[in-house]
Amino acid sequence: MTGLELIAAFHAGRTDFSGEELQGIKLRGAHLNGINFNHADLRDSDLCGASLFRASLRGAMLNRAHLGLDHNSASDPNIDEIDLEMGNVDLAQADLTGAFLNNAHLFRVNLREAILDHADLRGAMLRQADLWGADLHEANFGSADLTEARVSMDAIKVANTTNAILKDLHSDD
Repeated sequence: MTGLELIAAFHAGRTDFSGEELQGIKLRGAHLNGINFNHADLRDSDLCGASLFRASLRGAMLNRAHLGLDHNSASDPNIDEIDLEMGNVDLAQADLTGAFLNNAHLFRVNLREAILDHADLRGAMLRQADLWGADLHEANFGSADLTEARVSMDAIKVANTTNAILKDLHSDD
């Protein structure tokens, strides 16, 4: 299934794409609020700028998925001149329980109040991500980059942050 086919099916009323093989799909900027991607294979997919508000991605494979602008991208050499809000994915209140997000690019992603219980975020780039109010119970942030992320210190304490970069975290705790 191509990105255009998935978007057309979603707009026609289909919301359940659980278990689908969608590896490498391009959904940049798509509005897919409330979609069900439970256990879907979204490895290497492009979801930059997608709106997935209240989406369910339980157990989804998002390895190497692009969910935000890659701040080191050679294709974006003038990153300071780019409206970064246009490149961010909105995963606020999304259910990512047990999702595989290792090595995913999540620069400035909105994960506010998302459920990341037991999610695998090893090596993920979460610079300036908004994790405020997120459930991080036993989430694995091993070797992830959380530089300048907004996160509750109480929430991050229940996650695995072994070798994670926790520089300049923003917390209101």
